[in-house]
Amino acid sequence: MPRLRLGSRLDPRRSERGVATVEAVLVVPLVLVPVLLGVVVFGQIEHTRLVVDAAAAAGARQAAVVGEDSAAVRERIATELRDGGIDPARARVTVEPTVADLGDPIRVTVSIDAQAAIPFLGTWPVPLKGEFVTRSEVTH
Repeated sequence: MPRLRLGSRLDPRRSERGVATVEAVLVVPLVLVPVLLGVVVFGQIEHTRLVVDAAAAAGARQAAVVGEDSAAVRERIATELRDGGIDPARARVTVEPTVADLGDPIRVTVSIDAQAAIPFLGTWPVPLKGEFVTRSEVTH
């Protein structure tokens, strides 16, 4: 029986030589591209969450200084959101209570609805909420 060398004319695997390369060329974009886009999209969502948390903290600090829900508190939150690349009109802001005495807790909540959109896979709503509690520093 003649000895077959790999890659010779008689090697039965010769007809399958480029199959693995073709499979890789077809499968890698279908798997790798959505995964990479998913990483980018979830990175953007995490960035948005951090900005919403920072806006709530900045708003709570401002509310503690003035002792109430005021235009200055809303403007501080809007500035923080704009600095983070988020349109303040998309955010819902609550400040509780509207007026606080010295030492009373003030809770500021900033909520926003983000979207996770991964091409070829779909779009999902992602509700994000940042909340911060501080104590009033003024007497009314």
